[in-house]
Amino acid sequence: MKLVDKLILFTKFLKNNGGKFNMREEIKPRKDYWKKQAELWKDKSLHEEIDAIQAAIVMWSERYNDCLDRINTKTKELLREQELIVLRRDYDKFAASEPTLDIMLERASNYAPEFLIDISKDIGKHSEWQYPGLELNPSSGDFTKALLGCDVLYAYTGNVIDEDSIAKKFNPFFIEKRLMYYNDLSNLPQGQLGIAVSIGCYEFWPMDPIKDEMQKVFDLLRPGGFFIFTYNDCEHEHGLDMCGNEYRTYQTRELMGKMAQSMGFDIEKECMCNDNAHRWMIVKKPGKRSTQKIDTPWIRIIRKQQ
Repeated sequence: MKLVDKLILFTKFLKNNGGKFNMREEIKPRKDYWKKQAELWKDKSLHEEIDAIQAAIVMWSERYNDCLDRINTKTKELLREQELIVLRRDYDKFAASEPTLDIMLERASNYAPEFLIDISKDIGKHSEWQYPGLELNPSSGDFTKALLGCDVLYAYTGNVIDEDSIAKKFNPFFIEKRLMYYNDLSNLPQGQLGIAVSIGCYEFWPMDPIKDEMQKVFDLLRPGGFFIFTYNDCEHEHGLDMCGNEYRTYQTRELMGKMAQSMGFDIEKECMCNDNAHRWMIVKKPGKRSTQKIDTPWIRIIRKQQ
C-alpha cells in the first residue's frame, strides 16, 4: 500500500469510527422506572431479570468504548508514523527546490473562482485605511487588490515576486506612494500592521519555515491585527491527494492551528471551499486593534533603506 493510501485510510478510520455509547445515562430513566414498578409486584423475578440485562448493557457498552479508545489510539500512532515519513520527505524536497516565477504563477492559475472570491472578501473585510497591511509572497497581484484599503501596503519580496505584474494592476500614484516592496521583514515597522496575508505559499512549505515566518508576522502585527493564510488540510481527502502526488506538503488543520496558537495567535475563523481543496485560517493577535490616525497622510513617505 502506498504511503498516501495509508494516510487516507488511517484518517478515514479516525473520522468514521463513530462516537461512544453513553448507556449508563440513557438507561438510568428506564432503570428507575422498572425499580418503582417492581415495588408493586409480589413476584419480582422478571423485573430483576430486566435489571440484570440493563446492567449487562451498561457493562458491554463501556467495554465497547474502551476498545474503541484503544483502536483510535493505535490508529493515531500509526498515522503519526506515516506523517513523520511524509514530513521528512517534504523537508528534503523543500531544501532541494528553488521557487521560480513560473512556478508561482502556475500555482496561482489553479485557484478555483469560488476561492478567489471568498478569500478576497475575507481579506477586504479585515483591511482598513487606518492600518498598514502586508502581503507575503505575492505572485500575480490578484490578492493585492483586496488589500487596497490598507495605508500603507507592503509587499514582502523575500521569495519570488513579479513586481511588474502587480504594478500593471494599479495606477502610478498607488505604486509610487502607497505600495512598498521589502525583501527583509525585519525592515518593516514592528508592531504596526493591521493585517498580513499569505496566499498560495504555505501549502508548499514544511512546518519549520512556516513557523519562522509566522513568528515574524506576529511581531509585525499590532494588538488586534489579523493574519490570513492558506494551507493544505490533509485531514480531508483532497488535501491528502495533493500531498500524495507531492504537489503540496503535509499539513492538517490541527497542526496549523496549534502552531498558530503556540505563538500567541487566537483563531478567529476557519474557512474552506471546493470540498476542502482550498483551506485558509484567520488568526488574530490578542488585543483590540486601535489607532490615532484620523485621516490619510499628506506627508511624503520615505522608504527605509534595505
